[in-house]
Amino acid sequence: MKGASPPSDPLRALESLLLRWPSGVDVVPASALDRHTFATIRPVAIVLDAVPDWSLLRSRYPADQPVALLDGEGERDSTLGDAERELGRARFLVLPPLEPFADLASLATVTRIAERLRAPNGCPWDREQTHASLRPHLLEEAYEALAALDAGDVSRQRDELGDLLLQIALHAQLGREEGTYDIGAIARKLNEKLIRRHPHVFAGQEIPHGDLLAQWERIKRDERLEGATRAGGPEAPQAPRSILDGVPRELPALFAAERMQERAARVRLVPPRLDLPLDIDDEDFLGDLLFDVVAVAREAGFDAETALRAANERFAAHVERVETRAREAGRPLESYPPDEMKRLWDQTA
Repeated sequence: MKGASPPSDPLRALESLLLRWPSGVDVVPASALDRHTFATIRPVAIVLDAVPDWSLLRSRYPADQPVALLDGEGERDSTLGDAERELGRARFLVLPPLEPFADLASLATVTRIAERLRAPNGCPWDREQTHASLRPHLLEEAYEALAALDAGDVSRQRDELGDLLLQIALHAQLGREEGTYDIGAIARKLNEKLIRRHPHVFAGQEIPHGDLLAQWERIKRDERLEGATRAGGPEAPQAPRSILDGVPRELPALFAAERMQERAARVRLVPPRLDLPLDIDDEDFLGDLLFDVVAVAREAGFDAETALRAANERFAAHVERVETRAREAGRPLESYPPDEMKRLWDQTA
């Protein structure tokens, strides 16, 4: 920042900045600093109309980052750390651009690193990876992230969630190289879905009858119908039609059972249960009970995982019969009150 002549007012000082960085300077009011859009690879002039978000700036720049303070008397050189302690009468805080890989707190740097690793002069191991070869690494990182969450270890969570993020960035980079999608397309698809499925948040709509899960299923059903309409033609792939679609059959049987029942409960589909003389109100007791059920199955010569997987398939087949009956009646599942849903379940047994 050294060497600039001291202009007599901040606007002239900004003009001198444009001479220094002719590609442009981002001028942002301190009152409008946004951590989601703040870019450090361009010069930034913060208008000091309020106290800047110093925590944001500290997370993106080092404390000894050279900065300039502009006031009515000209330009004063400083560092970010010193500027936080003493802004004086400055009206602008100017931060020069960082090198592309210097902003380590930016999601953009993650995708930039993934691109660099895959470049011709990048890492040989990363360059030879494919979607298929990365599959076990994605699975492993997901399990390690779950283990960190279960352990409540915050430092480990940061590491493992970061490793999982890298896998997403690498798949996005592979897609970009193949011309199929990139991180922007992934973000767009996700953001469109989140906004569409939360009209009570983003569109100010009331939740019909206060039933959030029923609204969720209705929106997803409309998405499937719209997808089928867009596909068009007799050879077009059919959109998923079951509330259980999206629960991978490859999941461990216990996890799959939990997810399938959760999906069914969204439309008030709660199948009858075995009448067990047990009051399960303790997680430890539940774990011991499940452990003992596995032991009984083993002693009887059964594989508990296989038995539960078969029960899941029977449940899915019964749900399909319920859905078929509802379609024949021209009614969405979420329109059935609990007593009607129970009768429909019994009639399709």
